[in-house]
Amino acid sequence: MKNQEAMQQTCARSGLLLAVSLTVLVGFLLPAPAIARQPLVDFETGESLVSNLKARRVGDLITIIIVENSSADATSKTKANNKSEHTGGPGLGFMDFIKPWDLTVENKYNGDGKTQRSGNLQAEMTARITQVLHNGDFRLEGSRMVNVNGENTMIEITGVCRSEDIAPDNTIMSTYISDAQIAYNGSGMVNDAAQPGVITKVINWLF
Repeated sequence: MKNQEAMQQTCARSGLLLAVSLTVLVGFLLPAPAIARQPLVDFETGESLVSNLKARRVGDLITIIIVENSSADATSKTKANNKSEHTGGPGLGFMDFIKPWDLTVENKYNGDGKTQRSGNLQAEMTARITQVLHNGDFRLEGSRMVNVNGENTMIEITGVCRSEDIAPDNTIMSTYISDAQIAYNGSGMVNDAAQPGVITKVINWLF
């Protein structure tokens, strides 16, 4: 009886092993289902889907982070001293009425001057590539105007940058822009109030 049960268990194990083997074999033999693959190139725009999206063509936009700090300090000092002494007399002959005399002339001049100027500008704005130069550099140009309660603020920037200086997030620091010209101007009541009056201008012009 025990031998019969042992034979049944052996047969069951053999059947299970055979079923597993057949399943694995069928899995290898059957063709794999087709997987939809996305092309690496956008056929409508011709751009690669794996490349970065940094600006590189005329018309592309670049965000410029403007961080400009400038300071100048000049000092000048001038000192001059000139002294001359002259003596004469007494007169002789018919000019004996001239008494002995002496003359001393001395000129002194001291001058001091100092000029100090500093400026700080921080802003963010977007510029456009207007030209791709022959060496691959980009010519940039952009402007931004903000109007708050009648006060207009205009920021303008032009310059040239290298493509390798553009960060992966399509931003560039203003310090990396060559031949940069940054203008920051304002107009409105506050700006007008800060200007000197007509009388003050006339007095400054005269004196």
